[in-house]
Amino acid sequence: MDSLPLNTAARRSLTRKSRRAGLRFETGILEKLVEREPDNLDYLAALGEAYTRLRRYRAGLVVDQELVNRAPDDPIHRYNLACSQSLVGDLDASATSLIKSFELGYRDFDHLRRDPDLRRLRDDLRFALVQEHFEQHYGAGTASEGDLSGDDEPADETSAEGA
Repeated sequence: MDSLPLNTAARRSLTRKSRRAGLRFETGILEKLVEREPDNLDYLAALGEAYTRLRRYRAGLVVDQELVNRAPDDPIHRYNLACSQSLVGDLDASATSLIKSFELGYRDFDHLRRDPDLRRLRDDLRFALVQEHFEQHYGAGTASEGDLSGDDEPADETSAEGA
């Protein structure tokens, strides 16, 4: 017996469910790796990213706070903390963390203008203050060689579920 072709909506739904199952599997592996090697910051950072991609924003925030506690001078960890703070709606803390990430060496203002994790902050008046701080201290907000920035893979910010 021949199977019926999937319509477009059903195919999209199946694709989303498959991706989500893969992310949950990946997250489970990362949780075990962090449990076995708690001092491995690469595993911890990957776990925080996985939580964010699963829309477990509060769990991601806890991980990002831990990364900043362990490596307070790392501008990428501070930037990711700002993203998590924005995702959970703590816009004051997000703006403060972004400014601190600049002070630590983060310079890719173009990336943060596009980063979907910072959408809530960008839609708020506090973002203008962040941008003004950046321009006053570091010049125009364009990316340059040697910028410290993460990848452009967006997180889906439609939910702010906790861990």
